[in-house]
Amino acid sequence: MAAAMASVMAATTMLTGCGGGGSSSTPAPVAMPSPSPTPTPTPTPTTATDCAGSDLLNIVGATSAQSGAGGLVAANAIDDNLDAAARWSSPSLPATLTLDLGAQHIVKNVGIAWHLGDQRRSSFSLEVSDDGTNFTDLQTGLQSAGNTLSFERYAVAETSARFVRITGSATSDAGAFAIAEAAVFGCPLSAASPVAAQPFDTSVFGLNPAVAPGRNFELIDWALDTPATDPSDGFAQRTQEGDLADFTDEFFFTADDGGMVFRSTIAGATTSANSSFTRSELREMLRAGDRSISTRGVNRNNWLLGYQPDPGVVTGGRGGVLKGTLAINQVSTTGSDFHIGRMVFGQIHASSDEPIRLYYRKFPGNTRGYVYFAHEIRDGDDIYFVVVGPQNDDRDSQPDDQTDPVNGIALNEVFSYEITNAGARIDVIIRRGDQDGEIIGHNFVDMAAENSGYDRVDEWNYFKAGVYTQNNTGDGADFDQATFYRLSNTHD
Repeated sequence: MAAAMASVMAATTMLTGCGGGGSSSTPAPVAMPSPSPTPTPTPTPTTATDCAGSDLLNIVGATSAQSGAGGLVAANAIDDNLDAAARWSSPSLPATLTLDLGAQHIVKNVGIAWHLGDQRRSSFSLEVSDDGTNFTDLQTGLQSAGNTLSFERYAVAETSARFVRITGSATSDAGAFAIAEAAVFGCPLSAASPVAAQPFDTSVFGLNPAVAPGRNFELIDWALDTPATDPSDGFAQRTQEGDLADFTDEFFFTADDGGMVFRSTIAGATTSANSSFTRSELREMLRAGDRSISTRGVNRNNWLLGYQPDPGVVTGGRGGVLKGTLAINQVSTTGSDFHIGRMVFGQIHASSDEPIRLYYRKFPGNTRGYVYFAHEIRDGDDIYFVVVGPQNDDRDSQPDDQTDPVNGIALNEVFSYEITNAGARIDVIIRRGDQDGEIIGHNFVDMAAENSGYDRVDEWNYFKAGVYTQNNTGDGADFDQATFYRLSNTHD
């Protein structure tokens, strides 16, 4: 989001726009007869009617008249770092943080990752401006939820503006008003230039191309499923944790730059009779080789979502974060329009359902793909959330916009993702490049608000990462492939 980290992104969003209410100077009194001077008019936000997207906009600058000691300055709020040490803080109230988009944009959502956002509530208002001097109320009397360290999203009336100002008035613990990271979502007023794929030197990861993936990556708490057929049951071959150190085959191997490659062909074995698609994918195994612990059930091999009740037994943890840095090298190019170019590269899987499946989708002929996730209601249907790419107004249907997304991710472009569960929320953040790169997308699902049904003592969960093909209609030799450069899974 910061300009220094997004020169190409700035080319997408820093466009000269039209519309918006400007301010005018106070006119001089008219001679004879002399009326009272005309007051300076308040700028009136312009509402857009043709803004289809809802992208994370580039913020070119942040300013504040108040800053905390120890370098807790306004620029920290747009540095793509949600850590507490990288926050903006104000020791006095009211406190204002002004975000500059560089040009007129249509503002649809404001995102704020609050300091101590899972422990306290912050009271604030939102304003917008065309000139950075005269501001108009966008929303007043707002208060944070107090249940997340990730971005809270505040929907606003679609408004044309260059500047967005957050004005803090109180915190529930009477501490300093502070924001870890701020974001604005919307779209430019004129056609945006596509974001070019960002070059990345993968040698910085220090991976050895001459060894199996298990020698570059710690895989003791993962098992691998591939499209190879296990002759004992006819389903997908599983290689258990502990056996992966030197394992490699046509579906799981080391790239020329040392990355860990997952390849999944359309033809091949599936993991069960109920599964429709093939995969080359890791399944989290927190038992870490202790095969006396069952892979299934509420036990030390699996973990609880943050809002589940205490089951009264020891588990592998509560809540968690899955982080991956990867490049998607290929997606399927044959098959039906519904299936083509669609794959999953990260999941939270429950006993039978999937609280989240994180998708990449790229259509043939497009330069870039987009990212979205499905949240499966327990024993129910999926609802869908776009993270990077065209806005999807129908949550009950899988995104199917075939427009080449201007802010999307190209094949072979290195990017990073974070899937975080804390409390009832699952958040997804997408970054360009490595795990400290520019944030280009965010969305979340609140399982309590959706009445998702996972808040029960007999539910259990595990992460999955790799390639899960979502196409069973194309040519059997067609395939999806991704190369991972970092992978980590942590739990409380």
